[in-house]
Amino acid sequence: MHIIEDIVVNCRQVFKGSVNYAWTTVPTYPSGMIGFMLCSTEGPSVDFKHPVNPIDENDSQHAGRPLKFYNFEIHSAAFCLPSFAKRAIASKSN
Repeated sequence: MHIIEDIVVNCRQVFKGSVNYAWTTVPTYPSGMIGFMLCSTEGPSVDFKHPVNPIDENDSQHAGRPLKFYNFEIHSAAFCLPSFAKRAIASKSN
């Protein structure tokens, strides 16, 4: 968790806009989970959890085949963190 806290602090120093941590499961990844940072450089606050242009079932049909894993709920859930992680990241907000 300390590495993630340090990354959040560094991202907030570099990116003056929004900074969010998210995670997902990847069965082929050694631990099965991987985290990532979403950052914006400037401008109005970005709500990464609720995309401006969400992909819905109709959009996925344009990809040539239906999406198997991605949907709006999975996207939003990637930003749900355990209480200890939310507290640790929030404590580094300034």
